[in-house]
Parts: sequence; structure tokens; C-alpha cells
Amino acid sequence: MKAFGIWFRSLELARKLILINAVFIVLPLGLMGGFAFARFSETTEAKVGESQLQAIKQMTLNIDTYMNELNRLTVMPYQYPKVTAFLESKRTPGQPLTLEEISELNNFVTQVFLNGRVDILGVSLYGRDGASYVVLPESQYVTTYKLDESVAWLDRFEGHYGEPVFVPTHDVRSTGGIVYQAFSIARELRSFDSGRTLGHIVIDVDPKFIREILSKVKLDAEESLYIADDEGKLVIRKGGGGAAAAPLDLAGAGASLVAGGDGLSQVEERGRGLLVSRFKSEVTGWTTVGVVPLASLMKDVDTLRTFLILFGTVCVGLALLLYVFIAYRVTQPLRKLSRLMRGVERGDLSQRFPAEGRDEVGALGQSFNEMTAKLSELGYLLYETEIREKDAQIAALQSKINPHFLYNTLGSISMYAEIEGNREIITMANSLSRLLRYSLSGRKERVTLGDELDHVRGYMSIQQMRYEERIKFTLEADPALLGCEVIPLLVQPLVENAINHAIDKGAGEGRIVLSAAAEGQTLVIAVADDGIGMTGEALEALREHLRHTRELGGSSGNGLLGVHRRLVLHYGEEYGLQLESMPYRGFRAALRLPLLPLDTGKEEDSDAEHPDRR
Repeated sequence: MKAFGIWFRSLELARKLILINAVFIVLPLGLMGGFAFARFSETTEAKVGESQLQAIKQMTLNIDTYMNELNRLTVMPYQYPKVTAFLESKRTPGQPLTLEEISELNNFVTQVFLNGRVDILGVSLYGRDGASYVVLPESQYVTTYKLDESVAWLDRFEGHYGEPVFVPTHDVRSTGGIVYQAFSIARELRSFDSGRTLGHIVIDVDPKFIREILSKVKLDAEESLYIADDEGKLVIRKGGGGAAAAPLDLAGAGASLVAGGDGLSQVEERGRGLLVSRFKSEVTGWTTVGVVPLASLMKDVDTLRTFLILFGTVCVGLALLLYVFIAYRVTQPLRKLSRLMRGVERGDLSQRFPAEGRDEVGALGQSFNEMTAKLSELGYLLYETEIREKDAQIAALQSKINPHFLYNTLGSISMYAEIEGNREIITMANSLSRLLRYSLSGRKERVTLGDELDHVRGYMSIQQMRYEERIKFTLEADPALLGCEVIPLLVQPLVENAINHAIDKGAGEGRIVLSAAAEGQTLVIAVADDGIGMTGEALEALREHLRHTRELGGSSGNGLLGVHRRLVLHYGEEYGLQLESMPYRGFRAALRLPLLPLDTGKEEDSDAEHPDRR
């Protein structure tokens, strides 16, 4: 982001306007178009899915009506007592039927075929005690057929209490070997008197009627329609014939299309996104499933999207071209004014701007003309300014007299104290002399950390003599950091602050710890005391004062605010003074500045330019 900001600020005004205009046109239009297209796609998908679901419901209701008609055929044996008596009788394998039994059974089967029209392929009666009568298509009736107890659909009778069971499409083989496709309706027959199971009736039905119902539903090339039982076994299927409508493995991965309740859902099958509509019949328990590939569903939407993108690109491109022309025309006077300003920088004060308009650019050009005229008039003032600057330099040299007088006076005091043998006065005078020389004589913008720490040692030697045993001062600094660059007179105000607020306001002894350490590429110089500390409210108020105060006047000019502002102005907002404190737990002030070695050659050059600073 910083690099982008620098690049953007370096652009010409016309290009900035073009870039901003492009962003504020393309971005909102793109977001609005994307959102509108997404909403349109969702609405289209929902509408198509709902329409498909309604069609599936209507088709299922038509099939249920047909199934109810067939279901009534399975209760016909109760209308024929002799048929139920035959099923209840005990029969041995191969035992022939009597003529009366054949007549009654044929009469029953004929009635079933007549009521079922031409849809019935076969009727089978199975008794629990061996009585059987099976009529298959293009076959003679069979009386020796025994129902296989391992047939899977027999288990469904458990708990149905005589309710019908619908068997999915399967093969029916006649005695002549011809195979027919059929689905079956089976019912358990029970005695009205005892409730005992008499047997079963199974009616095999040609699925062509269901196909006729399915044929009324129009499908696209990629759509498919399935009817499957609750185990995922296929009953019947209709597909549009496209590649995406290939039969699904309903017994395997495609069983997920049947699972779940009625309604709409999206599934992934064979790497395709599918919109699936499901509706379960209350009569047969079969689930009708409509499958539409999302790619096919959204084909028209994708075409519309492509058209909108092309149309929007052309319109935005034309608008941007027009805006480029306007932007360069509008900023042309500013470019001309910029060229005139560069001429003034080279010293040509005869430059004039043809201020024809009365807009902001015209007013700026008029101000430019007035500025060049005044610059010509003020040229003679340069000589006077140079004279005043020389006078200021002379005054600065004269101000050196007072510091040198102080140094000489302190040297005389130290000499007389040495004659008298007073070591305390000697130490204090020499320390004060070094402090004054470091503070007043040094004009360097950067010093080493070692020099700054030596200055603090001299300051603390005076303070320890003043406070005697009340101050315990400890200095902890990594020797490898002593050559690092620091700003002079940063640490001593922190130590002085600790003495004023921790030692003067406290009772008994006080401890001050000065430490210097590296944290990554940051040099941290901390001054910690064990004084009375500060409350949380007072500490936060002091932090706010450091963050937001810009003026350095008043008594705070040489305190914490001055130290913090010097760091921020030299190194940036990421550096400065950090404060930590708790009531009666002491106070800690930490300076954070970049970890840089001092360029000694540069400092020596600076001193060489100003020999009086020594």
C-alpha cells in the first residue's frame, strides 16, 4: 500500500483523474452487475426448480390415481369365498385341480383382467399351505408354483397388516421363455374370522401406462426423470437423450438423489452439479425424481451474462475514452502553469500566465503573475537578509563566551577543592563541567549510546551525592550496543523524571534501573523506578497527552513530551516513548528507536565544518 501511495502521488493530475474515474465507474458497475446477475441466477434456478417440482407432483398424483385402481383389484379374492377357500386348503406338490376349482379360479382371473383392462400381464395366487394358481402372459396356468420364501418383497408385509406392497420393475418370464418387463402389486390375504394369513396375491402390470404419463412431461435434452422405490431401485426412467442424462446408478452413488425429503436440492454426481426435485407418493411409497444439470439450466443465463459483459465493456470503454479527452483538456492550463513555475525556479522572473478564464485555474494563474512581479520587487532584500544572517552568526559566536566562562570557573573550583582535599567538591565540579560541556558545547545531531550513557552517569554521580544513600542507581547495557546511534540528551530527562516523582515524593530509599537492549531492529532504552507509580486513569491521560500534543512550550518542553516529540519527528510515528505503571508498583519509561550504527565519518565532517563546537 505504501508503494502504491508513492506511485499514485507521482502520477500526473490528468492520469490521477482518469484512474479515479475508472475505479469509481468500473468498480460500482461491476459489483452491481455481479450482484444483479447472482440474484437473477438464483431466482431463475428457484423458478425452474419450483416449476419442475409442481410438474412432478401432478404426475405423481396421476400415477397414484392409477395405482389406486389397481390396488382395488388385489382385494377381489375376498369377494370370492371359493378362491379364499382354495388358498386356505392344503395341497401337495403336483396335486391336480378339480374342474370346479379350475372354473372358479378362471372366472376370478378373468374378472381381474377385465377390470384391469389391457394393463394386466399376469395374476398369481399363492397359498400358505401349497395351493397356488399362476397365470403368466402367453402361458398356461401353473398350479405347482410355490412362492419362494426368500423373495425380498415378502419382508415388506411385516407390519403392513394386509396393506399392498408395490414392487419395482422386474423381469417376468413366461413358460415359453419370453421375458416381459413389469411392476407388481402384492397383498397379503388374511382370514376375516381368525386373522390368519391365507396367502398372497400378486398382480403383474405392464409399465406402459406409467410411460404414457411420463411422456406427457416435456424434457430438455439434458434433463432426466426417475421413479425409484425407497431402496433406490429404479422403477422407470425417462431421459432427454443428452449426454448429461445418462442413467444414474440409483443403487450406488445416485441413491443420494432419492434420499431426503420432498423438495429441491443441489447435489454433485460424477463431477456435475445437478438440481434435483423429489416428491414421494403416499400410495406406492415410490419417489419421483427430476434431475436437471445446472450447466444446462444456466445456459441461457450464461449467454445473457456474456452479452451484458460485452455490452458493458464497450460502454465503459467509450466513456473512459471520452473522459481521457476531457481530463487532458481540463488539466492543460495546469500543465502550462507547471512549466512556467519551472522557469521561475531557474531564475526567469519574466514568465507570465495567460489567465483567460475566471475559474480556479484562472485565479491561480493570476496569483502566479502577481507572485513573479513581487519576486522581482523583493530581489533587493536578499543583500539585507545576508547581512542579518552574518550578524546572527556573530551573536552565536559571542554566546560561546558564557559556556567557556562556566567551564573555566568550574575548573578553578575543582583546583581549589583539590588544594583543600575535598574530594566530594572535586567530583561534583568535574561531573558538572562534563554535563555542561556535553549539553552546551555539543552541536551534534547524533551521538553514540555510550556517550549518552556516560552523560547520565555523570548526572547521577551528582544526584547521588545530593541524595546520599536514598538513591540506588543501576545501569544494564549490552556492550555491543554502545556504538549505536541515538539523539543526544534523551535519557537524562527520563532519569530526572524518575528522581522528581519517585525519590522526592517517596519515603526511604529509591531504586532506579537504566537498561538498554535490542528487540529485533529496535533499540529499547528503559528507565524504571520503584516509586509510588500512577493510577490507570492518570497513566492513560499522560499517554493521550503524548499522542496528541504537538506544542513543546511551557514547562513540559524539556520533559517526557519533549523526548517523545523528538523521537517521533526524527524517526516517525512507529517510534517514541512508551509508559508503564501501576499504583505503588513503580514507573517505567521506555525509548524505542531504530537500531542503527553511528556514521562516525559523517559526524566528524559535521564537526570539521563548525570547529567552534569543540
